[in-house]
Amino acid sequence: MNYYKLGKLPSETVSFFYKEILKRKTSDDPYQWIQFDEHLNNEFYKIFSNIDLKIQKSSDNKKLIQKAFYSEPGHGFRIHKDGSTCKSALNIAVSCNPNDWVRWYDESYINSIATLNVVDNNKKYGSSRNINIYDYESVPFTDELKNEIGDVYVLDVDKYHSFKCNGPLPRIIIQTKFDGFPDLETIYATLKENSFRNLII
Repeated sequence: MNYYKLGKLPSETVSFFYKEILKRKTSDDPYQWIQFDEHLNNEFYKIFSNIDLKIQKSSDNKKLIQKAFYSEPGHGFRIHKDGSTCKSALNIAVSCNPNDWVRWYDESYINSIATLNVVDNNKKYGSSRNINIYDYESVPFTDELKNEIGDVYVLDVDKYHSFKCNGPLPRIIIQTKFDGFPDLETIYATLKENSFRNLII
């Protein structure tokens, strides 16, 4: 299994984060990361006050690893694995289109067609295990996820995956990673029991 949907957030909660994220968009880049500041971190904790998992902190212990991915229509990100040790993440679809997707790929197949498999530590997008397949839409995939606005879901980021915005709306996804790098099954088991029970609709 590569993902689990937990449910949806109320529209007013989604609208709040949508407006606050766009306020923090600082460039016209078609794809960018928008880091959460202390205010948005606190708002997340306020809404999900009974969360049983601690949000991962940066290596200098100064900020929480929580951000929004912003993709303009027609843009996405090539095949990769997140970070150097990350296994899974909690995502919230703040804005999306019916045909936006996340796709997962067969590991041995990707390794057979890629000529580069490195950890990319560039400052703009942080650390990811990127490979040099840029025409990723034509690569056969093993699984695909499509979302609706408000979806709360957990996904495997330790397998090769990519994503694409395919519609008139920008794709805005809040991503939260948790301390200790728990795997997909651990996060799902924890969250489905209590952490979001009162907020999912």
